[in-house]
Amino acid sequence: MYDFGDHFRVDVTKAKTSSTCVFRGAKYRISILSDSLIRFEYNELGKFNDYPTLFASNRSFNQPKLSVIEDNEILEIKNEKFTIEYHKDRPYIGSSVSPDANLRVNVNDSGKTWYFNHPEVRNLRGSAYSLDGVSSTTLGKGLFSLDGFASVDDSKTPILNENGNLLIPAQGIIDTYLFVYNSDFGVGLKDYFNLTGLPPLIPRYALGVWWSKNESYDEKGIQNLLNSFRKNEIPFSVLLLGEYARNKNNYSDISFFLNKNIFPNTVALSNFLHKNGIFFGLNIKTDGVLSIEEEYHNNFTQIYNVDTDKNIPLNVFDPTIMDAFLKGILTPLLSQGIDMLWVDDNNIEHSFRNFVMNYYLYNNFNQSRMKRNLVLSRNFGIAPHKYSILYSGNTRISWKTLATLPEFNSSSSNIGVSWWSHDIGGFAGGTEDPELYMRYVQLGVFSPILRLSSQGGKYYKREPWRWDAKTNGIVQDYLQLRHKIIPYIYSEAKKYSSNGATLIQPLYYKYPQTYDEPLYRNEYYFGTELFISPITNEKDSIMNRVVHKLFLPGGVWYDFKTGKKFIGGRRYVTFYKDEDYPVFARQGAIVPMAVLDPNNLNDTSSPKKLEVHIFPGRSNTYKLYEDDGYTLKYKEGQSFTTEINYYYKENDFSVSLEPLEGVTGVIPEKRNYRIRFRNTKYTDGVQVFCDEKNVPYRRFVEDNDFVIEFDDIPTTSKVFVYCKGKDIEIDASRVINEDLEGIISDLTIPTEVKIKIDEIMFSNLSIKEKRIAIRRVKGLPRVFVKMFMKLFEYLAEI
Repeated sequence: MYDFGDHFRVDVTKAKTSSTCVFRGAKYRISILSDSLIRFEYNELGKFNDYPTLFASNRSFNQPKLSVIEDNEILEIKNEKFTIEYHKDRPYIGSSVSPDANLRVNVNDSGKTWYFNHPEVRNLRGSAYSLDGVSSTTLGKGLFSLDGFASVDDSKTPILNENGNLLIPAQGIIDTYLFVYNSDFGVGLKDYFNLTGLPPLIPRYALGVWWSKNESYDEKGIQNLLNSFRKNEIPFSVLLLGEYARNKNNYSDISFFLNKNIFPNTVALSNFLHKNGIFFGLNIKTDGVLSIEEEYHNNFTQIYNVDTDKNIPLNVFDPTIMDAFLKGILTPLLSQGIDMLWVDDNNIEHSFRNFVMNYYLYNNFNQSRMKRNLVLSRNFGIAPHKYSILYSGNTRISWKTLATLPEFNSSSSNIGVSWWSHDIGGFAGGTEDPELYMRYVQLGVFSPILRLSSQGGKYYKREPWRWDAKTNGIVQDYLQLRHKIIPYIYSEAKKYSSNGATLIQPLYYKYPQTYDEPLYRNEYYFGTELFISPITNEKDSIMNRVVHKLFLPGGVWYDFKTGKKFIGGRRYVTFYKDEDYPVFARQGAIVPMAVLDPNNLNDTSSPKKLEVHIFPGRSNTYKLYEDDGYTLKYKEGQSFTTEINYYYKENDFSVSLEPLEGVTGVIPEKRNYRIRFRNTKYTDGVQVFCDEKNVPYRRFVEDNDFVIEFDDIPTTSKVFVYCKGKDIEIDASRVINEDLEGIISDLTIPTEVKIKIDEIMFSNLSIKEKRIAIRRVKGLPRVFVKMFMKLFEYLAEI
């Protein structure tokens, strides 16, 4: 077989299951991989695969506990979660597709049964190929099911040998995995990642603001773009160049290198971007290699050992041509300073080919430079978490598309996927609308990836500064917020890559009943500390607010911006201005954030000044993870973890910052700290210690927050902040009256009329009586009367 080199080698020993967990007959093999994962194989020839596939990397789990009853005809395998009943050596499907088939799996204590070709209609779905030009899409099957089981067919996935060569599996075989987790989906997801492999830790810069407008930039245009971002104080971390950048003689669809007529020196361009804190991505097509490519004769054909001037298709199942492509085209391209690849082979019928191409790109891209790779590609459908970030295609600009995205991101968690990149703002079509644009950006801030994107042209306005001053100001604040919360998101990304804890988790994991309620189905947890209830509908133009209905999980929650306190386990009717967004922090939440350097807004590395937001109500611990952000050295232990502990009592509270593990050199030697106690009163009883020595500090109140700052603290030192006072927590419970007062205050009506309305709204009258009284107010235009009638409908729901 072909030898691609050490970085393609595969440890095939992990793909074989211990013989003590395998039950085999002449035509069948049943492997019990864990207490909740079963592998079913059937082959008329009695041959079975012990090599890994592109889906299943590891089949050697811990020894499960089993009880087995077997005779010449029947095999019964049982544990706490399931009971398998099988008529030995008979086809799994049998003569009928029903629970009476030759093989069935009973979910213990649930009354539910799985069998081959089970419809699995209670599966809550997973992800999709893309969202090109659609406002909604049909989702594929996921792992999360109300039945407590889900199956995955691996019978057609390519097999990998020791050298990483792809082998086509035999026809007509059955190779199926069944996850049986009953009500504990976390166990099923853990087994899924154990079987397929954990997601990669994406580079830190990928969590910043991306730009990928399909514009025909040249070097001057890119310089002007960067200057505009800088002038408008908007951070920027990734530049993606599209097909125009590599257009050669109208062969843009299958070209790789930049057009030298537009970009004569790719290395110089890359250096310029890196100097400004921006990483460089390039759109490529991988259908084939054209004879006009820059490295066609210099490298590619020599390695491929052919003498031709013809275009050569890239057959992903031909190892010799793929090796020539990787060495003769890809490596020279990356050596010019390209940080990431955007693979845009848009053909759903060839999504399987795309998966194989990603396998080659990712392994070669990753290992050849020792940099952490980044590949942006369409969803290839097979364990799609394995190769970096998924690209949802060219979406239509509309409120319907915006409403699709939160639920789409959430359902992707059902198949273990976190990293989706959407066109924030929408790609093309529709109408450019400032309110829609703002809501897109706000959702993007609390999404896995924030990529500002659109079709080229002056009438597609993804540049914040091309909108009115209000829109520009709101978008600027939110894009800055995105870069501020990178320390938090990156710590959550590490959890995802280490144990499969998805960044986004839908509300229905804990509240299954909300799945059938469209108002709440798109709500989600954003990491462990935050909860998002996205705004996806237009505001009431008269009220000048979005009327937003939301449900908060159990416990106590705080509005992340205002600090308003909400009791969880309830439904609310809320009113949001353009500049506000429904982001909530749980009681006791700890959210580490960067303080941006105004002279270097693009910097996404570990911050030199750290601001820690801490919400009151309960003690908590959060682990801040950091490394160099872009190399593979973290796999060798070159990282740093700081444990942030919040100790809450009614009349005193304290915080400790403790270096937990890691090596120096990957984060700043010293740091300035700002500890922001949310909804907390000023107190004199403050002490700050660093390695048990007193530290000078500053303290002040800002809005409803008590803030303590101290500087030049070694990041390897233990810091302890102690505060003591009486009734220190501000009672900032959300009061509907404040919302109503704000609505009345903003109306363009005489002040005397506002006073009359106030008297009615906050009286002891019933809602019915208030409706009558409002209609009788003199000087109140009919359009505002209608608004109040609608408002009373909302109030009746509270």
